[in-house]
Amino acid sequence: MRSPAGRAGWSTWTSLSLFLGLSAPVAAWSFIPNFLGGETPPSVLTAEAELGPFINRILEQGEIEASRGIEVRCEVRSRNSAGTNIIQIVTAGTRVEKGDQLVKLDDSALQQDLIQQQIAFSASESLLIEARALLESSKIARDEYQEGTFREQSETLESALVVAEENLRRAQEYLLYSKQLAERGYVSKVQLQADTFAVEKAAKEREVAKTKLEVLQKFSRRKMLNQLTADIETTAAKVKAREKTLELDQKRLEEIQEQIAKCTILAPGPGQVVFGNDPRRASSSDQPIMEGVPVRERQVIIRLPDPEKMRVLAKVHESRISHIKKGMTSEITSDALPGRVLTGTVATVGEYPLPSSSVYTSHVKEYAVEIDIHSPPEELRTAMTAQVDILVEHFDSQLQVPIGAVIPRGNRHFVAVPVNETTFETREIKVGSANDASIIVKEGLELGEKVVLNHSDIKDRLTLPEDVLTPQGAEESAKPETQTASAAGATAVAPK
Repeated sequence: MRSPAGRAGWSTWTSLSLFLGLSAPVAAWSFIPNFLGGETPPSVLTAEAELGPFINRILEQGEIEASRGIEVRCEVRSRNSAGTNIIQIVTAGTRVEKGDQLVKLDDSALQQDLIQQQIAFSASESLLIEARALLESSKIARDEYQEGTFREQSETLESALVVAEENLRRAQEYLLYSKQLAERGYVSKVQLQADTFAVEKAAKEREVAKTKLEVLQKFSRRKMLNQLTADIETTAAKVKAREKTLELDQKRLEEIQEQIAKCTILAPGPGQVVFGNDPRRASSSDQPIMEGVPVRERQVIIRLPDPEKMRVLAKVHESRISHIKKGMTSEITSDALPGRVLTGTVATVGEYPLPSSSVYTSHVKEYAVEIDIHSPPEELRTAMTAQVDILVEHFDSQLQVPIGAVIPRGNRHFVAVPVNETTFETREIKVGSANDASIIVKEGLELGEKVVLNHSDIKDRLTLPEDVLTPQGAEESAKPETQTASAAGATAVAPK
């Protein structure tokens, strides 16, 4: 009879023997595949190429604004690069009627200009009055000379000539009488010589009088008329210059008065006040519309939108802008209208990227897309946020696979097709449009064929070309209208 200790030892060795006897075959069996040249099949996820509807949508955030309305702009000319400061402005959202005051701009500098210009205008007006009076005096002086002074001088000289001729006639008669008396001996020779000299003197005086009259009539009159006429023309030119100066001063005065009047901006029509900050032109240097902030000439200060013409302004990333075309339909939702879906149509697609609002996002290029809202409800207000769902493409039936199954290489595309549990075929395919989930297969796959989703896990079993992109120009011309979809992180295809 065995002792308890012996029975315990037998039991332990018996259990160990049984464990080794059972585990050895199992361990040996696990080494048989490697020993025989077999391979453990990899764990892969697959999906089938399916035929079904394909919808390509672009989802973006935007802001509601009026597509038609009244823009109230600053019409005051800027005196410097900063512009004109706002002193008072109506509160945003206020409903106003035509004629209500919207904005009051600072006109203190214009008021000073007005005082100075009024002084300049008065001085110009005084100088013009003086010039006109001088012109009138010049005309009177010419008429006075022609009708008075010249005639007086002419008649005086004519009278002197008549007297000289009479003196010559009397001297000649007296000389003749003296000669007759001298022949009889009653007049001495000296007296006769004196009478002869008197005749010569009278003749000279007549010639002088005649010459003075001729000089007056031929030269002095013309010279004086020329001088008087020149004075008139000079004064007339001065009058025209001062009239022009006065006209310019008056125009400048009216402009300053008009600018002062434009510093008080009234509502041109009824509406709800919306400040004029334009997100399509926003930049880091722009300031919000508020009291104390300067505004530039022609800058939009306030908008009075038309509630019947509303739109959504969305900013679309450059990777998706080529998909969007004018006339595409869109569904629009807003947090302000929960549960309601509005419809709209793409009205415009920006051709150039929007300015970046920060140096940190300057590398992000976004384009403005405007979507007109069909029959906007009364509850809709400008500046409300909205989400637009733009329908880019819709096919009733297309062969497609998950976008994660496609392996892009430059402008070529491949998929991994399982041949058996351990072998995979690297097959090139031709693709079409893509959305965030699926991509259309044009060539290379048949309906129902399986493709590997986690192809990165079996990359060593695939035969792929070098992952080197072609030059940009060659790639764009060679690839079938594809571009990177940022949302899915894979290759997307633009609509045809």
